[in-house]
Amino acid sequence: MNEDFKYITAIAEHGSISKAAREVHISQPGLSQRLRRLEAAIGADLFDRSHAPLQPTEVGKVYLKHAYRALASEEAMRREVSSAAHSRRRRLRIGVSMPRANALLADPIVSFYATNHGCAVDLVEMVNIDQMHRLFLGDEVDFAVLTPISPDPSSYELGVLCHERLVVIASDELRAPQLARIRGGHVGIAQLEGLPFVLPSCGDYYDPIISHIIESSNAQLETVVRDCSAELALQLVSDGLGASIVPSTWVVGAEGLRTFEVTGVKAGAVLRYIRRHDRPASEEERHFMAILRKHLSECLGS
Repeated sequence: MNEDFKYITAIAEHGSISKAAREVHISQPGLSQRLRRLEAAIGADLFDRSHAPLQPTEVGKVYLKHAYRALASEEAMRREVSSAAHSRRRRLRIGVSMPRANALLADPIVSFYATNHGCAVDLVEMVNIDQMHRLFLGDEVDFAVLTPISPDPSSYELGVLCHERLVVIASDELRAPQLARIRGGHVGIAQLEGLPFVLPSCGDYYDPIISHIIESSNAQLETVVRDCSAELALQLVSDGLGASIVPSTWVVGAEGLRTFEVTGVKAGAVLRYIRRHDRPASEEERHFMAILRKHLSECLGS
């Protein structure tokens, strides 16, 4: 900072060199000498010494105008720099499919934040393996929680979090004879004939499998909504509009839903923890994954 700006504005505000000297913590002779050197450099007086309190001259008024602007600008700079320094946060960047993020990550993120206030969580949507490679190579994600993507283990470190299967879901409040007849938590698609269905898009892996299951059952399902988002499908089912077929990781820990495993279906995938071999895991990453594993264990009983 230009110290002269601070000294001259103090003199102008107090109208006295002695009072200004006390405020800026300098001796009165020292401040008087500083003022004389500055006036000599400018070639004009900044204050009219014939008046008490001191009054700025016309040259002094021009100097003060710019001095105040400079001081205000510096103060603004200090505030912004301080704010940026204090708000700078560590970031944990997680690649995930959004339907699974909605079901899997809400509770773990809340638990993680309770002890990691300085670390923000960024969720980066991944829809296929090519995009996954680009995001990892571009250092845009720290790790991923994905299914059914299975990358080359020579390039990635892979961990199994849980096994995923296809399930039929319906609201606890839905009263339908088809559901009343289900025993043992398993159901064949043919048993659900006549029940309204919401069929969201479940991705390139599951959509063909679901279509094959329905077609091979020869059941006449009453499809109400098709190819909608996961969020809309789960909301419609929760509101009692029939049933749906979705991957089990879409509804981990969901409340108000009944879940039935589809009989005779081998389709399934593994939910994986994926990260690059050549990047060490941060303390935050290890902590988050411990929370997620515990959450899955509690919800799935595994």
